[in-house]
Amino acid sequence: MNIPEHLIYPREEFAKDFRRMVAAGQEELAAASVAFVGLARNCAPHLAANLERLRTLAEGCREWRLHIETNDNADDTDQVLVDFCDAHRQATFTSQRLDREQFTAEFAGRRTEALAEYRTACQRWVREHARYADFVVIIDFDAWGGWSHAGFLHGLGTLAATADAVGMASVSLIQYPQMAMGEDQKPGLVVGWVHYDAWALRLNSSFDDYTVGIGGWKHQWLPPVGSPPVPVVSAFGGMAIYDTWAYLKGTYSGEDCEHVGFHRTMAERTGGRLYLDPSMRTVMHWMETTDGGRNGND
Repeated sequence: MNIPEHLIYPREEFAKDFRRMVAAGQEELAAASVAFVGLARNCAPHLAANLERLRTLAEGCREWRLHIETNDNADDTDQVLVDFCDAHRQATFTSQRLDREQFTAEFAGRRTEALAEYRTACQRWVREHARYADFVVIIDFDAWGGWSHAGFLHGLGTLAATADAVGMASVSLIQYPQMAMGEDQKPGLVVGWVHYDAWALRLNSSFDDYTVGIGGWKHQWLPPVGSPPVPVVSAFGGMAIYDTWAYLKGTYSGEDCEHVGFHRTMAERTGGRLYLDPSMRTVMHWMETTDGGRNGND
C-alpha cells in the first residue's frame, strides 16, 4: 500500500516549521505522563499492528498507561489484548458480552448511543486511574494503517504551543473512487485518497450538514501537511490528543456523532478550543484488488 508523499510529508514551504514542531513535541512527550485510551472490536490484525505502533510511541514517554474498551468480539481481538496486557503492566482492557450489533451503517440512534457509552467508560477509567496524566490520547484501534508518528509529535508540540488549545484532532485518510479530470480533460472515476471522518468534522458550527446530505464536500478537504492548525467546533479522525483536565470536563452523548457533544461541552466548561492539525494523519483503510493485492502494492 502506497500513499502519495504529499499526503504524509509537509510541503517545502512548511518543512522547517514542521521539523521544529516535531522536535518540540518529542521534548514534550519525553517529559509527559500520557494516558492512551480507545475502542477496538473485531479488528484483531489491525489492533495487533496498532499496539506495536503504540509500543514505539510509548517508548518516548516519561510514563504511559493504556486502556481499551471492547465488546462482543467474534475474532481474536480479546486474545490480542490479553497478550499485550500480559507483556505490559501499564496496559488494561475491559471486554463485555452485550450481544450488540456494531451498527456500522448507522449515523445516529443505537450506534452513537453505544459509542458514547464506550467512550464514557474510557473517560471513567482515566478519571479513576490516570487523572494526573498530562495528556490523554484517544485512538480508534481498527485503523488499517495506524498513524504518522511525526504527525502525532507535531500535534503534541502544537497543542503545547497554542495558548487556547485543549485538543488536537487528526485528518483521517481513506482510499476511495472519486471524480477527477483525466488527461483528456474529461471527468471520470479514479481511485484516490480522501478525508474519511467527515461526520465528526464541524468547522464553524455544530450543525450536522453531513447527515442532511450537504456535508460530503468535507471528504475532499485535505489541508496540506505542515499547514497551520485549524480551529474547529468538532473533529476526530481516528486519533486526538487532549489536555487531561479538559478531556475530563467533556460529556459524551449519542444524539449526534458522540464527538460533537463531547467537544461542545468541553469547550463550554473550559473556555478552550479544539483544533484540527493537518499534520496529524491516520490511515483508516484502502481498497483491495480482487486478486488479493492492494492496488498493486502488497
